Amino acid sequence: MLAAAAISWVLPAPVLGDPSPASIDPGAPSGAELTAHTVRKFESYDLPVAAFGREVPATRQVEGRTIWSAYRLADPEASTAAVIEAYRARLSGQGFEEVFSCRTEACGGFDYRFSVKLLPAPGMLLDTADFSQLTMLRPADGGAATGAQVDEAASAGAVYVSIVASRLLGAVYVQTVVVEPAGTPIALVDSAAEETAAETVILPQDEKALYDRLMSEGHVPLTGLVFATGGTEISPESKNALDMIGRLLARNADVTVAIVGHSDNQGPLETNIKLSQARAEAVRQALIARTVHEDQMIAKGVGWLAPVASNATEEGRARNRRVELVLVQTP
Repeated sequence: MLAAAAISWVLPAPVLGDPSPASIDPGAPSGAELTAHTVRKFESYDLPVAAFGREVPATRQVEGRTIWSAYRLADPEASTAAVIEAYRARLSGQGFEEVFSCRTEACGGFDYRFSVKLLPAPGMLLDTADFSQLTMLRPADGGAATGAQVDEAASAGAVYVSIVASRLLGAVYVQTVVVEPAGTPIALVDSAAEETAAETVILPQDEKALYDRLMSEGHVPLTGLVFATGGTEISPESKNALDMIGRLLARNADVTVAIVGHSDNQGPLETNIKLSQARAEAVRQALIARTVHEDQMIAKGVGWLAPVASNATEEGRARNRRVELVLVQTP
């Protein structure tokens, strides 16, 4: 494991396109590349203050100006523990006190991912088998920074920082969120948006329609699959879709398919190919567990090389983030 001191050099976190930079700069691991950044003038943020899945509330809602940043550290020896320790030392030097910290299972394991907010992949990726969380608070009145006092401190103008670091696909991914007591909630009311025609999709339970479309078109997107944002784990709500796909392939053992993972164009191609490959393989393994023969499927990730919509809009990017069945061998 790399010593924490080796990660302690931090660089100023660039604030892109923001006329009023953050008064608090958590920094970035030396050598890391900025993968995502956004500033929101006012929003609510669920600050992690306890382990998820326990009896006590895992988050406290805080409000203010938020600065989100994500980084990728391509260091094969860096550990999430070392990265978090470097942030703890840096923020302690800025007058922050620890509210909560945890690692992997102590954070709540798999449940953690579905309770914490992350920037979209591939800007921030998270492996629930290897991650660390750090939450720190700088009270405006110099009070103590304990999880029970977060709400009280909020009214006193505290500043909060949430750090999550995870190792995945050979790199450490880091997300920093700063919540400052700035900004004013503004309700923007506009006329109703025009309705747009939605693409016809195959429902997960419609096994025959899925098979017919696969045979006639040679490929079909799989709806009903949900992945942890920025990760490769398939969420429990994907069970019905996986059960249906498993039945289809098990009943048609003479059909061979490729499970192909796709992404939007956010981030480097190499990173997107690795992520989409890992997701495709996760689907393949889930289907093998449902008695589909492993030789009946191959898994491939192609990143953003085969879009079905423009990546210029969020709607288009959402359509491009998909998993498809591609027909390889017919009966």
